[in-house]
Amino acid sequence: MFAFGDYNTSDLLWLGDWSPTWIAFLTVIGLAVLAFSAYDLRDLKLHRRLTLIGLRGLVFGLAVLLLLEPALDLRQISKVENHVIVLVDESQTMGLKTDDGESTRFDRVRQALEEFGPLEEVGADDHHFDYFTYGADLESTSRSAIDGLEPTARAADLTGAIEEVIERYEGKDIAAVVILSDGLDTGAIGRRTARGEDLDLGSRQLLESLDAPIHTLAAAGEEGLRDAAVSRVLHDDFAFVHNKVSVDVELQAIGMGTKSIPVTLRRDGQVLQTRSVQVHPEESTYDLSFEFVPEQIGKEVYTVDIPHYDGEALYENNQHHFVLRVIRDRIRVLQVVGRPSWDQRFLRRLLKRNPNVELISFFILRTDRNPQVVPQDEMSLIPFPTDELFRDELGSFDLVVFQNFNFGPYHMGRYLGNIADYVRDGGAFAMIGGDLSFASGGYARTPIESLLPVNLPSSSAASAVMDSEHFNPELTEAGDRHPLTQLSFDPERNREIWADLPALQGTNIVHGATDDATVLATHPEITHGGEPMPVVTVAERGEGRVLAVTSDSTWRWGFEHIGEGGTAREYQHFWSSAIRWLIQDPELKLVRLDMHRDIIAPDTPIDATVRVFSPDYSPAADVEGVLSIEHTPLEALTDSSAGSAEAYDTMSFTTDHGGEWDLDRRFNSPGVYQFEAQVSSPAGPLSDDNLVLVTPDFAQYRDIVPRNDLLERIAHATDGYHAVLPDFRPRRLQFNEPRFVEVHRREVVQLWDNIFLFLFILGLLGAEWTLRRRWGRL
Repeated sequence: MFAFGDYNTSDLLWLGDWSPTWIAFLTVIGLAVLAFSAYDLRDLKLHRRLTLIGLRGLVFGLAVLLLLEPALDLRQISKVENHVIVLVDESQTMGLKTDDGESTRFDRVRQALEEFGPLEEVGADDHHFDYFTYGADLESTSRSAIDGLEPTARAADLTGAIEEVIERYEGKDIAAVVILSDGLDTGAIGRRTARGEDLDLGSRQLLESLDAPIHTLAAAGEEGLRDAAVSRVLHDDFAFVHNKVSVDVELQAIGMGTKSIPVTLRRDGQVLQTRSVQVHPEESTYDLSFEFVPEQIGKEVYTVDIPHYDGEALYENNQHHFVLRVIRDRIRVLQVVGRPSWDQRFLRRLLKRNPNVELISFFILRTDRNPQVVPQDEMSLIPFPTDELFRDELGSFDLVVFQNFNFGPYHMGRYLGNIADYVRDGGAFAMIGGDLSFASGGYARTPIESLLPVNLPSSSAASAVMDSEHFNPELTEAGDRHPLTQLSFDPERNREIWADLPALQGTNIVHGATDDATVLATHPEITHGGEPMPVVTVAERGEGRVLAVTSDSTWRWGFEHIGEGGTAREYQHFWSSAIRWLIQDPELKLVRLDMHRDIIAPDTPIDATVRVFSPDYSPAADVEGVLSIEHTPLEALTDSSAGSAEAYDTMSFTTDHGGEWDLDRRFNSPGVYQFEAQVSSPAGPLSDDNLVLVTPDFAQYRDIVPRNDLLERIAHATDGYHAVLPDFRPRRLQFNEPRFVEVHRREVVQLWDNIFLFLFILGLLGAEWTLRRRWGRL
């Protein structure tokens, strides 16, 4: 490479379009010619022979050179600056104090960046310094702007920052990457092992794809750091009521010496369990577990906390709050049957096959017409445990089913009031027809009659209380939409399905529905008071629900329908939906208060919606209601003396045309906010409750021990430089030389297209011919 005038570089070009094969062929030809010449001139003296061979070889070489068309490429160029990428961690942990007790980790970064001024000046011709901050995202900035920043980011995604750099600088020349951080990466790079930090294959490939050294400047060391933290809590998002739950806790302790640290698990501020962990200087992380049994369905706020110790770096990481959704495990159903029947058999089999149902079934095996050798109250598969079922264990059942059951012979009259109280306190009750049910079973003027959604005739004569004819129940307008009778979401298709079901055989006679009941299906012929007689009827009773089905032949939907080419799906769907509605499956409540997030940060919008439905499950538009809010301070979750739940606010709302109302609210004060939405209905107040935990996001503070080993591994894997601030030698930062240049001016001079070269070749040929003639050769 040579310089000519205004050009500072040059290269020799070959413009001829000759392949390497042709060049090799010409070379062989030339050598063959010279060899033949040497043989032909063997009788000449050596110096004459060499002179002629040399002239001939020179002529042949120049001829081949002309064929290759040589040219000189003259250029005026300058280097294109490559990029030194500086990544500065601005996460919350960078604001923690260092071992001197005065400066923060970010202060040390600021001091180190002051050394970058001279670096920029020295490398001004070759390198351009690009500054970025990173937290959850990568943000472009300048060195002077960083001096005024405060570390507030709630994440430190170093992995994401490197990936973004690779994407932004694709096809560009990178001189080096400089990372200033405490190494606490919330991304995926690196992993902690028993032997220290390690880089997996994916992390190494990510770093190597930069094709540049990565220099790491650690913002702080571990010296002088003292802190105990609940660094991680692992739990499921939901748990089953009355089932054991396990919560795994990771405790981190550094600079705490040797001591026993109590770790406490609390539920809604009340202590559940306490475990002690013995910490010592040789180890920094400790694992422990809690096991407990939730006692009620709903959301519960749990807290894992440790005491505050003098001299800790911070106290925000000494507790961890989480919300656990406790749901129903298995539905406990008590089925009491007066006598074996196809209807009982089909329903029992349906319930037994459902893995979510725990069935307790009692049915009488003998009737009054059988010879009796034992007392009437012992006519059951096993002795009927009335005391245990209807006094001691009644509250443990989610649903009680009386299926063609006459209570009288078993001395149960004194327990019917218990069943009524059980339903009004939130239980569920279903009565299914038959000749031992409804008025035929003697339930008129008993506490059960007050529960039923239908009115019972006063007469007990068989002709007045039973009808044995076949019939097809007809859906009401409410039945088209109610989930219990909705066999298809399309109302027209739903009616077609009901019309195609096998006919039912026989029904109990009832005198219409009660005022607050919802009739879903009626008899096509039997009427009372000018209205079709109810066959399937539901109602709300206090906190509970009841269902009345006046026929004991719904089994035909699951038997005869198969014989007619149908399926048992309709039978299964009907009774499964009935059970879900009776036990008040949250998805079937008439008032629903949905919180789409359980935990939010202060001053974050609440994402909540109140949905109200009519008894037939059509959207209840223009319904007025009240939303009540209670607030429990966050401190009360770890200290009962810090306060308790207090009324926070009450607001009125009106649902829109879709039966919904959205809550638009923010809360600045941390704590638990309990919401209750309430509307009025003919059956009484309807309500739903929910909660949200408002707490600052302390995820960044769960692990505050600098990961300097990780930063050192990153530097070592890319041939970079690692230092722990404030010890920093700027000259140790090595940068790749620029690989790209910019051409400002270019000229190609063709060397072969020259008359003097042609004349020189002719002169050589003439000299060879003259000497050959003089020396006696033709």
